[in-house]
Amino acid sequence: MRFVGDRDYLARLYHAQFGRWPDLDHPRSFNEKILFKILNDRRSYLTLFSDKLRVRDYVRRTAPMLFLPRLYWWSDRAEALPYEVLPNEFVLKANHGSGWNCLVQEKATVRRQDLVRLGRTWLKSDFTLVGREWAYRNIRRALYAEQLLHEARCSAPADYKLFVFAGKVRIIQVDRDRFTRHTQLLYDEHWNRIDGTVAAAPGDPIGRPVSLSAMIEAAALLSAGVDFVRVDLYEIDGNAYFGELTSSPNKGLSPFHPPSLDLALGNYLELDDHSKPIPLQYQPDAGPSLDVA
Repeated sequence: MRFVGDRDYLARLYHAQFGRWPDLDHPRSFNEKILFKILNDRRSYLTLFSDKLRVRDYVRRTAPMLFLPRLYWWSDRAEALPYEVLPNEFVLKANHGSGWNCLVQEKATVRRQDLVRLGRTWLKSDFTLVGREWAYRNIRRALYAEQLLHEARCSAPADYKLFVFAGKVRIIQVDRDRFTRHTQLLYDEHWNRIDGTVAAAPGDPIGRPVSLSAMIEAAALLSAGVDFVRVDLYEIDGNAYFGELTSSPNKGLSPFHPPSLDLALGNYLELDDHSKPIPLQYQPDAGPSLDVA
């Protein structure tokens, strides 16, 4: 992994996933264009979007209609985990990668030493080796404990992933039961059903979220001036909660069903001149603040 060039490495991953080679010189599909961005886009906003602690302040200032999960603790030392004072349920996450999450639903069933060991592993790991995503390269390695969000009568809330192209939401991917029987649905911004899925079995229809208009407004504000970003949100008690911003979903390896969705989304993604900076109307503060109740 360390000795293969980024272009060859990503092309091999794509070939292993789809059985064909990507066109990285003249990309047409969504996945190919995401790979092109991974290889060529080096603008600083990508690092801001991928830094899960720093992006909280950007969201708070840019899209104030969104709620943020409470941040209980963060540190660059796993040994500093304040296990005794954390609430009974929380999520332990790593700041410098994707998918490094540990859900603690009842603290008494989890040993502090196991969480510390897991945190040490994350802190020693270089996430950029997995998908060569430059956006994670300059992020401070850190751990944090965050509020575990709940939806009524569900262990995990539905995950609304808004695909935003040049400030316009084109498709909303809804993931449900991610930790049990994972299903997906696709809708447009008017909540009309779109046939197909991205990476899971199709699920049963879901009602239009109460906060849909707030979600779409927030997605437009957070993506201002950006060719593409996926805005991940939740709805809790009718309020839209922030999840994360993703610039390279599934590392450009999304198994769309039907495959025509890959080309359809690729048509929406008009790649920027990646040498041109994006003037975000945002000045970062000193660092994330704790939201302890």
